Amino acid sequence: MEVMEQQIVDVPLVDATEESLKEYGVMISEAVYAPGLTIPFYQGSVEEGQNLDFVYTGKAVIRTARISHRSPEITWLERHGRMSQIFVGLGSSPFAMVLGKPNHLQGENVPRLEDVKAFRIPAGHGLMIHVGTWHDFPMAFVERPVTVLTMNSDEVVTALASAQSADEMDTGDVYKIDIQRRTGKVLRVPF
Repeated sequence: MEVMEQQIVDVPLVDATEESLKEYGVMISEAVYAPGLTIPFYQGSVEEGQNLDFVYTGKAVIRTARISHRSPEITWLERHGRMSQIFVGLGSSPFAMVLGKPNHLQGENVPRLEDVKAFRIPAGHGLMIHVGTWHDFPMAFVERPVTVLTMNSDEVVTALASAQSADEMDTGDVYKIDIQRRTGKVLRVPF
């Protein structure tokens, strides 16, 4: 099916900062998250931060994925109603995350396209998305691959890995939709 030009929505590309991400998640950077945790060991040489509010059900899993450059068109967005999720870029390559504000508490099953943004995550940084945040898997922002450390739940990884084909799904804590099928629009990241 040929995509007509008026159906393409260029997703705004913005630099990820604590402020620009606050409605989507929490920036993970060189700055210590919520500093001030009082642990008496190594005082004066270690600044301790509070625990991130990482939420999941079942068993937490931590894994890595190497991401290569791909099409700027976004086919899929998904969300998790019982889990936050963490993505941290390892090494010297930045990456991009396409995110939509959570709207599951309002009973909405499609992201508000005006709230979808592509965030440029600097090399060596990451983010923890809020429960219900719409997202695509990280994208390589430049031609070099990027390795991303991901933290989520075994329930989500098992559901995604057991899919027989790339199609919409509503399994366990994975609600994944085809954006064009649901909205008639093609989302594109303007790299």
